[in-house]
Amino acid sequence: MHAKLKPALPAHAALVRDELRLAVGDLVVYASHGIGRVESRTGDGCSEEMLVLVFENGLKVTLPLDRARSTLRSLSGEAELEDVQRTLRTDSPPAVGHWSRRHRDSQAKLAGGSIGGLAEIVRDGAQRERERAKGGTAPITNQLYRTALKLLIAEVAVARGIEPEAADAWIVQQIDAHVLRTPQAREAPDAPDTKRRVAEPGQHQR
Repeated sequence: MHAKLKPALPAHAALVRDELRLAVGDLVVYASHGIGRVESRTGDGCSEEMLVLVFENGLKVTLPLDRARSTLRSLSGEAELEDVQRTLRTDSPPAVGHWSRRHRDSQAKLAGGSIGGLAEIVRDGAQRERERAKGGTAPITNQLYRTALKLLIAEVAVARGIEPEAADAWIVQQIDAHVLRTPQAREAPDAPDTKRRVAEPGQHQR
């Protein structure tokens, strides 16, 4: 199994986010592939320079340097994680348009690779599943939601230097904070029990 990716700098996550240098050893985010490390850069000055990324699962991706500069981004810092926190604690926007259009919008967010887009997919997916659970309806398979959740957990974990389990728990905590702030949750005398019955992200299928 490939070695786990760790922050290039052992300092606070705010220091990890820097100008995209694409130096060997740097951690970068490649859209729906997630976090990768720059393994090598090749080029003899005459041919186009190429950049090789390696991911935790062992996957290697080779990109022309120009394309890498336009498609990769730096690891998120605390400012971005604070935005993620705010997103997870807010209501999903009202559903507008056919479900297929909303699905395409989520696909575009996932392909875009921004951590804000991932947070929106996770928030919307988690809130939909909680609503279904409250109504006694079994959760449906939502691969986009699960993929976004996996990527979000990984980036929070690496950016803060914590284990994925702790990052997952932090994400659930933010979503739970939204639930507990709703008028229905505050008025219901059995709100704590209801919270325990709601499936958490990553534990939807039993």
